[in-house]
Amino acid sequence: MRKTGKQGGDLKQAGSFKSEQPTGTLAQGDKNKVNAFGRSSINVEKAAAGVIDIDARVTGYVIMSCVIAAFGGILFGYDAGITGGVESMHQFAASYFPSTVNAPNTDFYCKYNDLNLAAYSSLMHFTGAVASLPASWFTQHLGRTRSMVIAGVSFVIGAILQAASKDTIAMIFIGRIFWGFGVGFGDHCAFIYTAEMAPPKWRGRLNTIVQCGTISGIVVGSAINIGAYHILWGWRLSLALAAVPGSILLLGGIFLPDTPNSYVERGMYERGKSVLEKVRGGQTEETELEYNTIVVANEAVRGLENPWRCIIRRRNLPQLALAILNPFFQQWSGVNAISFFAPQIFAGISTFSGGVGPLYAALLVNGVQMIATIVTVFVVDKFGRRSMLLTASCVGFGADIAVAVLFACTVKPNSPSLAFGPSIASIVLIGIYSISFGFGWGPIGWLVPSEVHDLNTRSAGQSITVFTQLMSGAVVTMTFLKMMCSLKYGVFIFFGIWQFLAILYCIFLQPETQGIPIEEAANFVRSHWFWRKVAYPGGVIPATSIPKLAGDPEIKARAEALELRRASTRQSVSSVI
Repeated sequence: MRKTGKQGGDLKQAGSFKSEQPTGTLAQGDKNKVNAFGRSSINVEKAAAGVIDIDARVTGYVIMSCVIAAFGGILFGYDAGITGGVESMHQFAASYFPSTVNAPNTDFYCKYNDLNLAAYSSLMHFTGAVASLPASWFTQHLGRTRSMVIAGVSFVIGAILQAASKDTIAMIFIGRIFWGFGVGFGDHCAFIYTAEMAPPKWRGRLNTIVQCGTISGIVVGSAINIGAYHILWGWRLSLALAAVPGSILLLGGIFLPDTPNSYVERGMYERGKSVLEKVRGGQTEETELEYNTIVVANEAVRGLENPWRCIIRRRNLPQLALAILNPFFQQWSGVNAISFFAPQIFAGISTFSGGVGPLYAALLVNGVQMIATIVTVFVVDKFGRRSMLLTASCVGFGADIAVAVLFACTVKPNSPSLAFGPSIASIVLIGIYSISFGFGWGPIGWLVPSEVHDLNTRSAGQSITVFTQLMSGAVVTMTFLKMMCSLKYGVFIFFGIWQFLAILYCIFLQPETQGIPIEEAANFVRSHWFWRKVAYPGGVIPATSIPKLAGDPEIKARAEALELRRASTRQSVSSVI
């Protein structure tokens, strides 16, 4: 995106800079150039951030790398998909949680209100939250792929320990601790890796592949539980197969190259340039421009203070807020309650009560969420992050309240199940909620935090995001069965309130980062009408805050030359047509 004036400091944003020109406007010459480039208007916040448009290619190698990295998300998804189903298998429950064996014949809301069961379910989240903190150091100083190796090894060990457990609850708990380390490192590196590998205009699509991996893991895990349900040792099979995605991520960490950003950050400039040219399909002027922006962005933060201290400085508070609020609202929408305990929830619905029926219902609900997530991959860079989050929150709020009203009107006191009609209605409503999560907070709740930080604070910021997501998920998972037993239908009203607060957040505080190069996203966030008041005294953006990469003469000249070539190409095509 072009900017006005001779230097970056001459660029003015409405209400932010003091200027002789009218604020928020472009000089006439720049307007003509912008129109020549086929752009009818300029986004003032993009202009204030000094955004340079990089039209990088997407190649098969990039897609393959991002798909393998997405197994970091599959680790979490597979755990979510099998845990509830394994807990409902008679052999597993009788061995480790005997108080839940006869649960289907008890009260609708209190069937599985068991403290040890809740602790087993939430332990992976608590451990993953703790592991995400050292994952920041490993990812920044040793590389993104090294964290993949740690995640893969941890998940394989956890699968072996749980599958081989001999009726001792300590062994399955230790196994889940290893799973937590795998998820903590896997979630941390997967989103950073895909965000840095992806071209700016494809970053949304490729980054949401990680969430596709998560929901795919949930669906595959649910399907495996159905096949394993009637096998005496079926629960061991479900747990042991977790070693498969762990092994794939381990091999990816060994054989995939690290990201160009990571190599440059660690001083390996030639290696970083070589990898960038490989993933972009060759050495081109676009590749040179992208490489220069990475180098200049890295030099701008080199020698700065420790990332954990830097991220709490005033200018970085907007990104820190987004790193916390996005995963917070993602988890407090109640998704973990649905994903982990879908078999338990549906065990109280007469249509699916008994045996394998609740597992089919869980597979159905998670399946529609997977479809919605796949659709999101293709539309997130078209419709934008903010609008999709807002739509998802509105739909999720309506679904939560509708489920609460349905249960309030149809669940009879001390009844273990619902009638046929309300059973079908509840499955449909929970399915609608899952769809809303699949095209909103599921993928985009991860995408936005992974793309808004400076290079110096990116790893620390992702650790905070993973910590918030897993810790929030741990609290929800630990307390959901107790809340459902105590609040009854009110538990869905509780989650609906958080959905309503998420709507307000999206309207007023969520910037639209669609199409912004990752090296420039932090300054773009700081230029948001609200967050600039947080980042800068009086909300006035100082001229020195314009990113160096936007004002660098060489990069600016390359960007302008490329824009002129694009404009000439478009004009030639138009004349032929």
